Amino acid sequence: MRQTQLNHLKKKLQWQLRETEGLLATEDEVESTELTDFDRNHPADMATDYTTLITEMAIEEFREEEIEEIKVALQAIEDGTYGRCQICGREIPYERLEALPTALTCIDHADKEVVE
Repeated sequence: MRQTQLNHLKKKLQWQLRETEGLLATEDEVESTELTDFDRNHPADMATDYTTLITEMAIEEFREEEIEEIKVALQAIEDGTYGRCQICGREIPYERLEALPTALTCIDHADKEVVE
């Protein structure tokens, strides 16, 4: 991989990190749909609140995992190991990294878990 390509991917990862951290920091509290104390126990409102809460928790967890993957990729750039499959050691094609800058494996090993 050329240095210009590496610099491009590093900037892309840094931007992604800022954006994702910003989204995580600005997420609103889950709003309740209750209108009065009488409505508090309505099953439909409770189900809506619960579904919204679970959805928001899943999104937050996804963003936290995404932040960690970005940080690992940026550390790999600093370590000089970025762009090499952590399973077989082959170079990861630039096209794959452009599409998925957090990729730590070649496409042949994409389904393998990388142990850090």
